Formats: sequence, C-alpha cells, structure tokens
Amino acid sequence: MSKQTKLRTTAARWFIRMQEAEPDAPERTQFEAWLLQSPLHQQEYASFSQSWDDIDSIAELKAMVHAKEVAHFIGKDKRVKKVKNAAAVLSTCLVMLVGGLVGQQQYKEWQTSPTLQLAAQTTASQLTTKTFEDGTQVTLNATSSMDVAYYRHQRHVQLNQGEAIFEVTKDTQRPFIVETDTAKITVLGTRFAVNKLDNFVRVSVDHGQVRVESKDSLSTVLLGNGQVAEVPKHQPIQRKNTQANDYFKFVDGLIVFNQSDIYEIAEVLSRYRATKVIAQGTPHEKISAIIEVKDMEVFIDTLPKIANVKVVNAATQRVIQAKE
Repeated sequence: MSKQTKLRTTAARWFIRMQEAEPDAPERTQFEAWLLQSPLHQQEYASFSQSWDDIDSIAELKAMVHAKEVAHFIGKDKRVKKVKNAAAVLSTCLVMLVGGLVGQQQYKEWQTSPTLQLAAQTTASQLTTKTFEDGTQVTLNATSSMDVAYYRHQRHVQLNQGEAIFEVTKDTQRPFIVETDTAKITVLGTRFAVNKLDNFVRVSVDHGQVRVESKDSLSTVLLGNGQVAEVPKHQPIQRKNTQANDYFKFVDGLIVFNQSDIYEIAEVLSRYRATKVIAQGTPHEKISAIIEVKDMEVFIDTLPKIANVKVVNAATQRVIQAKE
C-alpha cells in the first residue's frame, strides 16, 4: 500500500467515525490531533469530505450540463465510488468487529452472572446441611462458614472457615470448585470433605476423583477413592497414609485425630466450645484418638497422661502446653 493510499484510507476511516461520534466523544480529540499533525492530513480529509458531499448533492448533479463538467464529474465519480466502496467495506468490518466485541462482552457477563448465591455460617454447637438447586448437599461442621455462587459454567464455594462435607451431583458442563485462601479443589461429581486449618487444608475423598491445587506452591495432585492429602502453606501438597472416612465422622458427633499435634487438636476442639483452646510451646509428639464431642473436656483433662503436655485452666480458655 502506497503512502498516499494509506493516507486516504486513514482519512476515510476518520470520516466514518466522525459521522457517528457524539460532540463530546473522546475520539474527537484524537481526530483533531491527527488533523494538526500535517497539512496533508487536513487536505486529504477535506478532499474526501467534499467528494462525499458532491456525489450526494442532487442540485449539483442537475447543474452539470456542460460536457466538460460532466467529463470532470465522471472522473471524479469513479474516484468517489472507489472511496465509497472502500469506506463501505471498512464500515462493515468495523461494525462486525464492534458487534463481535459487544457480543463477546455480553456473553461473558451472561456467564459470570450467578444463578444462585448464598452464605452459610454455623456456631459452636451447630451442624447444618444445605441442599442446592442441582441436588448437591453440603454439611457444614461447627464454627464454619462458606459463600456459595452458582454460575452457568461452574459451581463455586469459598470455604472461609472450618470444615465441610460435599456430596456433589455430577454435571460435566459445570465443574464444582471449592476454594480456600491456599487451596483449590475441582470435581465433577463425588463425595469429599475439606478441613481448613490454620497451617494446612486437608482434603479427603470418600468416592470419585478430585483435583487438588496449591495456590502457594503451584503443585497439583489427583485424589481417588479413600485418599487424603494436605495442602500446607508455602509447601508442596502431601499425600497422607490415613483413612479418608475418619474425616467424615463429625456428622456422627465424633472427632478423629490421626497423628495430630497439639495445635491441630486445640484448633479442632475450639470449634465445639464457646471459648477457645490454646496450644503453646514446641510439640514433640503426635497424638491419635477418637473421641465424642460431648466428651472433649474429659479428653483435654487426660492429655497429660498420654502426651508430654500440661493443661492450664485460664479464666476464659484452656491452654495445652508442650513440656520442654
């Protein structure tokens, strides 16, 4: 494309845009800046504008009775028709481009508009089950909270605190995603549990398959029937050699500890109490136990007998301290 042809095309493009631009449209400032760049810009734009007006002027056409004027007009008419054809093609392309962008934006907005939104939170003595529009059930443990949003392309749960069991209805068009601050779990249909603790997130699969991703370490694992993994902060995901069904027993009023330190024990027990249990010191051993929620105070009292710890009763809380 020659320099002159390129300039004419640019002038045609600006002419079309200016016909539809509002008086205060920001692009008018850009157009004026382009005009001031060179007298050639002004000349070409004026020539294009005048030619467009001339060819559309009926009065002028009737006045062209002199042969020389007619010949001049015919020559100019061919040039104007070429410009008009080019402008028409350009205008069509611009319309298609704008239409495509608008359609794409509308489609994105349609996809990202939730069809379902809800928030759920439980207290220290509460356990609740929610059933969603697709038949999926979520059982939220004590002192837990989540935000749910269903979209046309995915189903999303943000587990903000605590523990939940998810029994997901299969939908190949809408994966089910559970997120915490450090982990992302994606499934199509399965039953699994997620436990959000201070130092890690535990994912346990009863049946089906889930993909677990660490947001910190960017590691990923696939979990199947009966498998368990933990997502620690700033470390790769760790598979655990424990029974997955242990971590579904809270629905039966049982708490299961598998090689847990006193910090995990204190955090889990705190979910069932009005006041927190605090852990202090450097733990030197792991503890395994199965207890009933109603017996947790007795369990705390007996900890010094099964581990190298002492229990201190403060005014508003109980403290489990690791001995040196």
